[in-house]
Amino acid sequence: MSGHGKPEDEEAKPAFFDSLARLFHPQEEAAPEREAAEPAFDSLVTSFDSALDGLEQRIEEIRSDSRSARRASAARRTTAEDRAKADQQRMERAHRAMLEDIEKMHARLATELAGTNLAELASYLQALHEEVADGKGSHHLLPRMRYAIVDRVVEEVGELAIARLFDRIEREEIRWPDPTCYPPSATPDEIERSGRRRLGEVREDFLAQDLERTAERAVGVVRGWKSDYPDRGSALWEDCVLQGVAAGIRGQLIRQATELLVRDRESILEQARASIGSELDALHAALESGVNSLEQAHRAVSSSLGVLDQVVPEIAWNHAQKHLPDLGAAPDPPPGRTDRQ
Repeated sequence: MSGHGKPEDEEAKPAFFDSLARLFHPQEEAAPEREAAEPAFDSLVTSFDSALDGLEQRIEEIRSDSRSARRASAARRTTAEDRAKADQQRMERAHRAMLEDIEKMHARLATELAGTNLAELASYLQALHEEVADGKGSHHLLPRMRYAIVDRVVEEVGELAIARLFDRIEREEIRWPDPTCYPPSATPDEIERSGRRRLGEVREDFLAQDLERTAERAVGVVRGWKSDYPDRGSALWEDCVLQGVAAGIRGQLIRQATELLVRDRESILEQARASIGSELDALHAALESGVNSLEQAHRAVSSSLGVLDQVVPEIAWNHAQKHLPDLGAAPDPPPGRTDRQ
């Protein structure tokens, strides 16, 4: 101890350590000689605490922003999902309504499909499409021949189907719906000519439909419309209904013809064998004589593929017509009519 009566270590202890002790023992009274050092340290403590408070506040703000961003992102996802779900539901309602109206029109026109399952027919056509589609452009005999035969059937019965629809709506005195908005100055002759042009466009568009589109249209599905179908009962809606009836008639004729051709495939192949054999001989002759130019090769291949694309489908179609009375000549189309009565 020193002569002043204080422990040496206590005399030597800096004011900082005393202030540090006050962090844990704030109730202790500071010694008078140390009070001068405390204001500076108190300022440091205040600044330190303030900085910590600021950082904690910023952390909470960041967390809050993050939570808000997640909520907003979830809300956007939910909104997009809700919109997609609403679009899907609206489209399904339109499909159901369109199919219902197509079925009613089949009944009104007394077609052979009145009361039948159009969805089942559409499934048959879709399956047939998937079965033959890979034969398009193929250089393999059987796939190409299958595609060419079915494509010929689809084309031929399309003419029959649209002509039969025109005939039935004429007999029922139904005018073809026309969505055109004519000006007040339009004369009856102009409207009639416009209606005839539209019927021609309807016919051409219908004949261009392949198996897949025929399957869809038979049940009222118009792929390009998605969920944006026109109002039920509008001219565009009724136009689609009638085209759906025609697609159903076409689909039924396709099914009848293809089922017959599958049943009688041996007879058809026997009739086609001579033509295919002669082309095969020509191919072998070309190979044996040596093909020295692209022109020669293309000519030999084109000749052989032409048999598959034209001769065999002709044999098949003639066979179908011979054995199916429904594939007889189409009735003459009615004069152009433009709107529903």
